Amino acid sequence: MADFAKALRQGQTDAERMLWQCLRNAQLGVKFRRQHRVAGYILDFACLERRLAVELDGGQHFQQAGYDAQRTAALEGFGLRVLRFWNNDVLLRTDNVLEAIAVALNEEIPPHPNPLPRLHRGRGSRALPAERAGCNASPVQCEQTVRHGTGRCRSRVEAQAPSPPTASSSGEKTGVRGQPSRRHEALRLRAKLNAAIREFFASRGVMEVETPILSAAGNTEPNIESFSTGFSGPIAAGSRTRYLRTSPEFPLKRLLAAGVGDCYELGRVFRNGEAGASHNPEFTMLEWYRVGHDHRRLALECAQLVRAALALTGRDAVVNATSYRDWFQSGLGIDPFAADEASLRQPLHEFSVNPDGLTRDDWLDLLVTHRLQPALPQDGITIVYDFPATQCSLARIRHSDPPVAERFELYLGQNELANGYHELNDATEQRARFEHDNLRRRERGQLELPIDGNLLAVLDALPDCAGVALGVDRLLMQMLGVDDIRAVLAFPFAEA
Repeated sequence: MADFAKALRQGQTDAERMLWQCLRNAQLGVKFRRQHRVAGYILDFACLERRLAVELDGGQHFQQAGYDAQRTAALEGFGLRVLRFWNNDVLLRTDNVLEAIAVALNEEIPPHPNPLPRLHRGRGSRALPAERAGCNASPVQCEQTVRHGTGRCRSRVEAQAPSPPTASSSGEKTGVRGQPSRRHEALRLRAKLNAAIREFFASRGVMEVETPILSAAGNTEPNIESFSTGFSGPIAAGSRTRYLRTSPEFPLKRLLAAGVGDCYELGRVFRNGEAGASHNPEFTMLEWYRVGHDHRRLALECAQLVRAALALTGRDAVVNATSYRDWFQSGLGIDPFAADEASLRQPLHEFSVNPDGLTRDDWLDLLVTHRLQPALPQDGITIVYDFPATQCSLARIRHSDPPVAERFELYLGQNELANGYHELNDATEQRARFEHDNLRRRERGQLELPIDGNLLAVLDALPDCAGVALGVDRLLMQMLGVDDIRAVLAFPFAEA
């Protein structure tokens, strides 16, 4: 059995490799093992401290529901809780899978009369109380160990809870990678970074401003969910329902339309349903606008700011810029504007992606996340500009051949840090885009959100400008060399 488990570790599926990169080295605050033998079974992933088994299922599991039920019942009889995901869920909705695992880790473990014995000890592992007491429970025997292929998600995971905090020997909650000394280091570096950001813009004559956190309008983007709250004061004060901002973009543009000139805001923003190693529902965003700049010029300034931030830790990075089209052609030999869908799907064949409901832009995004982004130089800054017009968001469309959205993304290593636009200043076009967003929300069964009429009323007066939003917490993660956002927060969501 041990030799078989070793062979399985060496021949992991793509989904298993991807999930292991997120679970290894206690990234969720607890130790996971892969292809670990328990009760005669070889589990894909197991956290013995929290008595949790994570199983990845492929297409053949549609035909073996009986065996899976028997296997789950046997593991539960041994005190384990079992989570199952389809491989496609891991490949396409990794954050949702991690958040669901975090929910399970955070749940109180019910008492069990037959505590799970530690069958194998690893370096740095902590013994379970039952092991220290010498529990000798006999394992359940099973002759069949099933390897998984590919399939589709059984249910859409929408868990919102973060990973649980760990506890020190003194009982102090420290959080994921959140030992006090490490948190103090992150706090000190954050303070230096905030000061450097303000110095960077002061030297360029860009004014710092503050705008409302609560708004009567929401973000209509279907892939972003807003927090909402109710106002109980006088009716004359305005709308009763208010939304926590997902970015300061709309009020900053209103200030620009009023003639305030170059400006930036460094502050907290909020997004519902996003919690885990990569997301915190409350996080810090830096957003700034430069009058007379286009997206290409602003992208270079964004790279200068990132290099100034890296200098605080004695580092630097070479800057490379490429168009979206050239990125695809040099990396994959594909023209993203002209290739048919079959050509877009072919480089993803080994991932066995379920095509149901995927649009052309979805396939392009998958090529970015699964093929192009992982190939970016780890120690470099990469700027990608001029996206397909269908990915315009709030950017201008340049009616060239083919038409392109005048926007850019900036990557530090293989991680996206910033997203910028040559800003649209056509109120009629912007209203149409907002209404299209709400149409997509209706089709998905999501709540429609009120459009920002205050922005539309002045958008035609917005000067020619470019703007960009940068995730400060993700920049700090890169500066500190950590891969969990909770390591750079004073108190992550679970402890707030």
